[in-house]
Amino acid sequence: MTKKICIIGGEDVHKRILLSNYLMDAGFQVTIIGTSNQVFPDSITYVPYNLNRSFSPISDYKTLSWLKHFFKNNSFDLIHTFDTKPAFLVPLSQLKTNTPITRTVTGLGTIFMSNSFSSAILRKVYLFLHILVKKRITNTIFQNEDDKNLYLKYNLISNSNYSIILSSGIELDLITQKAKRNNQTFTFICVARLVYEKGIVNLLEAARICSNKGYNFKYLLVGPLEENSKRLNKTVLSQYEDIVDILGSRNDILNLLENSDAFVLPTFREGFSRVLLEAAAVGLPIISTNVTGVRDFTRHNQEAILIEPQDSESLADAMIEIATNKELADKLAKNALIHVKLFSLENVSKQYITIFNTAINHN
Repeated sequence: MTKKICIIGGEDVHKRILLSNYLMDAGFQVTIIGTSNQVFPDSITYVPYNLNRSFSPISDYKTLSWLKHFFKNNSFDLIHTFDTKPAFLVPLSQLKTNTPITRTVTGLGTIFMSNSFSSAILRKVYLFLHILVKKRITNTIFQNEDDKNLYLKYNLISNSNYSIILSSGIELDLITQKAKRNNQTFTFICVARLVYEKGIVNLLEAARICSNKGYNFKYLLVGPLEENSKRLNKTVLSQYEDIVDILGSRNDILNLLENSDAFVLPTFREGFSRVLLEAAAVGLPIISTNVTGVRDFTRHNQEAILIEPQDSESLADAMIEIATNKELADKLAKNALIHVKLFSLENVSKQYITIFNTAINHN
């Protein structure tokens, strides 16, 4: 019998298309709701909606109203959410219904990393809303242990209604080319949303340090600038344009990875970094930080060099080490290429299908 599932996310909900293919093979009829502008295949019903990532009571109320109306007129056997806001907005809109709701916590976002007054207030709101919808959630899926422990600490979940699936998975069959890693000028690449908490400023500073020490490396910084603060803005980026190639958003990420020599992500915290999986699958040695969502995939001096976050000097030293020690770079790339197979989308989808079927059957 066909089971109807609705997947809800934000602007990157198109990344669930490949997972949906596995779901359809397992007998699910898939509807996806999101704010993505990507083209979806005819086999998936895609429904756009309005979702404001920032705190916006008026916009959030409109989204809640839309969700209530949509699910009143469209029935499903299961609703599953990705992304931070849908994780509480969807169950909040469905408090008086009984369709099982599962959700994936892909990361806790800036409000749990920032010490600002506004973030402290938003954390209280976030915790309150999750407590409010706690009993409406059938299963919460975490991508790392730290996020799970935080939810347990604040009593946002019970001891029996959560699961852990490390990463959202990666379709390894689609990555057919490996990085040659033979550029005349050693090339580092960082792919990330350009926000302070991704360690972007540390990367820029490390590039300057390497240059001042006489190392002529190339640096590619790929991703949209999503912050305009004193810490990170267009002016800050422009101060490093003589050293770093700031490429903005790109649609040829795999090609850029394949033509680089090493990957760098000096992030302060992750849910589970998909781009690290892509870098590993392409065969790049990785430099990142010893933080949540990174150490769940990589081990220091095994699949990556892991430094402490917000340490530009150590980052520069690691970059110099990777660029000048081919034996180490080869070892890291080889180990990561083997390790990433554990995180294939085929393996991850089997875990999701089991959880979804259990939720439907329990209901």
